[in-house]
Amino acid sequence: MLKSLFVTFTAYRMKGTPTSSMNKSFYRLLLCVMISGVTVGCQKERGCTDAYADNYDPEAKQDDDTCIHKRLKFIGDFDCNGTLEIGQDTLVPQEEFLVNITDSTAQGEEGLIITIQDFDRTEYPLKAIVTSTYNFTIPNQDVTGFFYSGAGEISGRILTINMMRIEEVELPDASLINDTVLLHLYGLKVLED
Repeated sequence: MLKSLFVTFTAYRMKGTPTSSMNKSFYRLLLCVMISGVTVGCQKERGCTDAYADNYDPEAKQDDDTCIHKRLKFIGDFDCNGTLEIGQDTLVPQEEFLVNITDSTAQGEEGLIITIQDFDRTEYPLKAIVTSTYNFTIPNQDVTGFFYSGAGEISGRILTINMMRIEEVELPDASLINDTVLLHLYGLKVLED
């Protein structure tokens, strides 16, 4: 590559272009390229250095206060609406209600644990496990005789939860059946003042 540059300079020199001005232009260009390379290299050294954050940068040497923690995305109050799917043909609308997701400050073997409260008009919380950047699962759990399981996601400020609620119901003949209801909840995160 240097040989082709030399030939180019030689050709200009033969046309009467002064060598010193060509050398100055070449050195200025070379200096700009070197400065750009150093600047880009320095920028890669700054970033999020917290390995538990969503945007962790393993190449970052200095923290730049841009870390986004998984748990913080999920925590807050959500104005929700939804539907109850009872059987194959019956949808019952859920009026506006507030769902509160709190930090349980725990991390299990499965991942970060959050708590979902005030869903399905019950005062008992559900445990949920953050499984990825935007998703969580609700493992099967008994809440006062109702068994809940499901999954959800947070995308920006939008919360979506799909759960199954199973209740064991005793019939007059003393036999038991499972009454299954599907809950579909949609909410928007309430912004803090």
